[in-house]
Amino acid sequence: MPSLAKKPGAAPARFSTGPTRILWLGLAAIIVAVLLLISPAFLKKSAAREQVRLPGAVLEAIREIFPKAIISEVGMDDVEGVTAFVVETRVGEKYVEVVASPDGVIVEVSIEISATEVPEAAMAAIRKVAEGARITEIDTVGAHAEVCDGKLAKLPVPRTTYWARFQNGALAGEVTVAADGTVVELSKDLEARDVPAAALAAIQKGAAGAAITEISRDETHAEPQNEKFTKLDLPAVTYWAEFRRGELFGEITVAPDGTVVEMSTGLEAKDVPEAVLAAIRKTAYGASVTELGRDETCAELDGGKIVRLQKADVCYWAEFQKDDAAGEVSVAPDGTVVEVLNWKTVTEIKDEGPKKDHRIRLNQGRSPCPAPQAA
Repeated sequence: MPSLAKKPGAAPARFSTGPTRILWLGLAAIIVAVLLLISPAFLKKSAAREQVRLPGAVLEAIREIFPKAIISEVGMDDVEGVTAFVVETRVGEKYVEVVASPDGVIVEVSIEISATEVPEAAMAAIRKVAEGARITEIDTVGAHAEVCDGKLAKLPVPRTTYWARFQNGALAGEVTVAADGTVVELSKDLEARDVPAAALAAIQKGAAGAAITEISRDETHAEPQNEKFTKLDLPAVTYWAEFRRGELFGEITVAPDGTVVEMSTGLEAKDVPEAVLAAIRKTAYGASVTELGRDETCAELDGGKIVRLQKADVCYWAEFQKDDAAGEVSVAPDGTVVEVLNWKTVTEIKDEGPKKDHRIRLNQGRSPCPAPQAA
């Protein structure tokens, strides 16, 4: 399911892997269903999992859209500085993911659908970019609100897109299209030989001798304008790569000319500033620190163009583990905690892995802030 929620181990934005299905059936589903009827204050994931408190406003917002939804998974994360709950549900035979703020504002709703449920123009666009590859999954994604100037603002009308994943042998791809067939974003895995020389050189420099394990070409073809999309004169193109050195991993995004857009690298404790380490230890509350890393953003997408920042935005992050749960925190170089500790379960962390989600990571060019509405 598409998700706005961040995840450990991805590119600097570190968003979740998108269309994953974390299904908790049997006893867990029964427990959750009972809790839905008895106590809206919290949902218990299962007997072996940490409790995640779900505000009544979020539960009511989900019930309003999907009265018969069975909630199977609840997570809490950060969306561009705004706290959000990511709720996995099952509605009949469909898997549905809802992202909502603590006060019940729906941010995004993603629903798994079949090809027959996709508008003809959108399906034709998906098949065209897939170029005969096998289409393995399709979701309809409804954006109901966006973060503008640090606050959540409802869109006047929900913005709907269709996302699909396709596979051609060992290489995969993803595409997001509008209902009229407009391609919004496209990502395809590549071999190193298909990457422009300048971009490949920048990737290799960033990897610093580490083994490059995956490369993809990412394109943004259109940007949101409230509930619709405006095509760019030319697509904004970047190249993404993952690299590993032993147990440490890294990811880098570069422009075709070699400009580094963003980079994330795993670190050892000796390579982390002392002020950052002190803040991490204080935040851990006795949990074990399992991973450390550094994120750096050097450029951003603006109006379809890649614009270098005057000063790179640097942040350090750490992952923790305590009993059956794991968490993550982000800290500025001076030791200021910039993202509160968010706990998940060890199973969720293992399922996610160091993967990317192009649909969220590429769509940095948000639409102009919509007309103010009560949120």
